[in-house]
Amino acid sequence: RDVTIRINVSCRLASVLFSAILKAKGIPCRSRAGFMDFGNTGDSYMEHWVNEYWDFAENRWVLADVDGYYEYEPRFGYSQYDLPRRKFITASEAWLGLRANSLDKRLDVFSPNPLEGVCEYLLMDFHTLMNDEIFYSYQPLYLRGGIQTLDESQLLELDHLANLLADPDKNMAQLDHLWDNNDRLTVLTNNTQNIYYDTFCPVN
Repeated sequence: RDVTIRINVSCRLASVLFSAILKAKGIPCRSRAGFMDFGNTGDSYMEHWVNEYWDFAENRWVLADVDGYYEYEPRFGYSQYDLPRRKFITASEAWLGLRANSLDKRLDVFSPNPLEGVCEYLLMDFHTLMNDEIFYSYQPLYLRGGIQTLDESQLLELDHLANLLADPDKNMAQLDHLWDNNDRLTVLTNNTQNIYYDTFCPVN
């Protein structure tokens, strides 16, 4: 199509569409919500949705960014359909790193509160792995008042979720149990005020 009549989609929509196409073809594929290095230096990671698809020949999940531009950047030396793992920080890695004050990478998040911004992606990543690719503004009802309203036990619950998401294949039974039994993580509200923010909040 001519560029003037092409549909514009976000990284989330591109990721969900790619997952659906590959699943329809019998290829395991899942969307992941986290943070991408759009350069090649690891200096800064921005909010982004990507995919993991299963390579039967190599017996591994392959990281792909169908919303990316890497095929047009041959100097990087890799394909957007098989990215090195260093390109992407999972939401669980970012959450646990911030909580432990040990994250050694810079995140650019659309939130005045870095931990809250990462929390949103942590919950989106959980839902994507449960085949429920929620929109950016949908978050658990109990988080409507902001992360500053959570007590330590609730933060520890999110720590537990992040630890499970760090290895979803190993921990899928426990993730399924949370999905089926923890309403706090699955009852959602559309908090539209959190869709966009005026400025980035860089986190070192």
